Amino acid sequence: MPNKILSRIKQHSKDLNVDSDQLFTEVIPLIYDGMNTTELDELIAFKAADKVISHPDYSTLGGRLLLSRQSKLIGKELQDVDMTYDFFAATTFLKKYSIKDGNTPIELPSCMYERVSKHLAANDKEKKMFLEELTNKRMNFATPIYTNAGIDKRNGMISCNLTTLHSDSIEGIEETLTKMSYASKEGSGIGLLVDPIRSKHSMVSSFNSNAGGVVRLADMVQSKMRFYKQGSRSGSCALYLSVWHRDIIDFLELTLPIGDEQMRTRDLFTAVVINDLFMEKLTNNGDWYLFCPNDIQKAGLKPLHEMWGDEFVETYNKAVELGLGFKVNPKTIWDAIIKAQVESGRPYVFFKDNANKRNMQRNIGVVKQSNLCIEITNVSKPGYTSQCTLGSINLAMHDTLKSIAKSTRVMVRALNAVIDKNKWSDEWSALAGLDQRSLAIGVAGLADFFAKKKISFESEEAKQWNKDIFETMYKAAVTESMEMAKEQNRTYPAWDGSPYSQGETYIPGWSPLPAGEPIPMLNSLLLGLMPTASSAILLGVFESFEPVTSNLFTRRVGQGEFLVINKHLVNELSEIGLWNNDIKNKIVANGGSVQMINEIPDDIKYRYKDVWEIPQKVLLDLSAIRNNYVDQSQSLNVYHSDAKYSKISSALMYAWKIGLKSGVYYTRTKSKIENNSKLSSGNTAESLPKKPDNSQFECFGCSS
Repeated sequence: MPNKILSRIKQHSKDLNVDSDQLFTEVIPLIYDGMNTTELDELIAFKAADKVISHPDYSTLGGRLLLSRQSKLIGKELQDVDMTYDFFAATTFLKKYSIKDGNTPIELPSCMYERVSKHLAANDKEKKMFLEELTNKRMNFATPIYTNAGIDKRNGMISCNLTTLHSDSIEGIEETLTKMSYASKEGSGIGLLVDPIRSKHSMVSSFNSNAGGVVRLADMVQSKMRFYKQGSRSGSCALYLSVWHRDIIDFLELTLPIGDEQMRTRDLFTAVVINDLFMEKLTNNGDWYLFCPNDIQKAGLKPLHEMWGDEFVETYNKAVELGLGFKVNPKTIWDAIIKAQVESGRPYVFFKDNANKRNMQRNIGVVKQSNLCIEITNVSKPGYTSQCTLGSINLAMHDTLKSIAKSTRVMVRALNAVIDKNKWSDEWSALAGLDQRSLAIGVAGLADFFAKKKISFESEEAKQWNKDIFETMYKAAVTESMEMAKEQNRTYPAWDGSPYSQGETYIPGWSPLPAGEPIPMLNSLLLGLMPTASSAILLGVFESFEPVTSNLFTRRVGQGEFLVINKHLVNELSEIGLWNNDIKNKIVANGGSVQMINEIPDDIKYRYKDVWEIPQKVLLDLSAIRNNYVDQSQSLNVYHSDAKYSKISSALMYAWKIGLKSGVYYTRTKSKIENNSKLSSGNTAESLPKKPDNSQFECFGCSS
């Protein structure tokens, strides 16, 4: 028995920097009589994961052991890609992605890739193309595609749903919530615009009493999301409300950790919609007016949420002249936004005018809100619920722009197949989904890409690569969308073909055709940079376009917590003979930071600053560069090691001035306790004030 155990460890340790004999000696005392081979494999895998701090390859060994066990249980042969899954990827896959027989996983990752490719492909050539990109981890689909594609009765593969409240009436509210429930059940993350709901200050004439307002509507949404689940987890929804709405202050307090429980819906995600006029009033110390949508309607004015720019300003001023507004200091609202961000990490901030200045669906209407993760800028209307399907390019597995372009084109083809084969949750979703054919192609592993090229996020090289990557992706996506339109003899129905440019550097609207000629594309939107929390784990890379949150962080699985160290840092230190117990212990003692470790060369320390050590202006500027080539938006987190009002306010103001559509996704801050702790967790939730421990909600639907 012991010889078999040692042989099994060594078998799966091939090409890995691990000490098989040492691991074996640590496992032997933990074996008990009657332990079966499945339990034994799991024990060895978890023990290997516990040694990840020594070298990242121990995690790969743990993943191999878990998936080797899985292959025996289901009678499937391991493929090369299965052997690349580390311990955390394997546990995540088995828990969240593999199809199940009851509660038992019955797939390997290679089986999932085969299932999805077969379902989406129109022929064997396409299947081979999709499968090659997936198994080489050059591209990755969003969660609903992996979990639903090719499974009977579960073919809803759309990640993002943008819903506008149908009307301010019992029938309109109930119909909207019912549609949302079906979409959530299929796996979509929802962004709901609640601007049309009348304020709590408005009277309901039939009962001669005040309306429920935004807070009561939020409570109804939270209940619906809890009841209609996405498998084992509750659905997720972000509520969007504009700064001109009379209930805005109550809305901003929904997620605060203390206060009247009847005025809180802490499980929901909240987002505030801000227009240029508000920012100008805030900057110039002007007065701001709040309105009830019901009063606007009764006055015969166009609803404020349906406008932006000059039209909004004209109607807003007219409403003020008619005496419909309630005057406030705009700083009162701004202060409430920042207070909520410090205490709960929310609300998200969506700059409406910035989004509409670059609205690629301007011929359909006005962009009024975004989605669950604030990277989608589709037009949504009552009865016309915009949809978006997601995937990401894994930059860690690319070295050249040519390779990135190739994978982007394959992703465009694959996501169009998702649209064609999707099971729409309702007629509102089908109408908008098939009309807009909206894609959001994002990225994972930008930090890995920079690490492999030995580039700092603060360098000029980073700015240049940042520009080149996203310009390449956008042009490749447009080219493939045009090619598919030609092949299928159809184009995006609402596209008017007019050229679009907002400044010399703004590229969306680009076409290889001469200026002024119609652009025959199959899709209205192509690039949107989503969070990639789930796929980053599956791929074994850092999330989306963000720097590392720490060079040493915790990963949690059901059976415990495990420390993980930045594998790129380990590799670089190993190359120069500096990876040893002394350095490792100093990194642990410094909470994952390498800045105070004298033995480490300055160039390495410079490149391995974590996100808390990089000036946030650097990250905002990189986002502005990407903004020129992203026709949707970005799930941009902003990190403040100290939660100072001035820093948070300045970052938001700067994001608006440089034209970002999404001013911030999460505002992440460190408490004094976290700043003084020895270990800084890299788990994103740890950098935020926590939601209640019994929360049923995850911001998971959009995660690619």
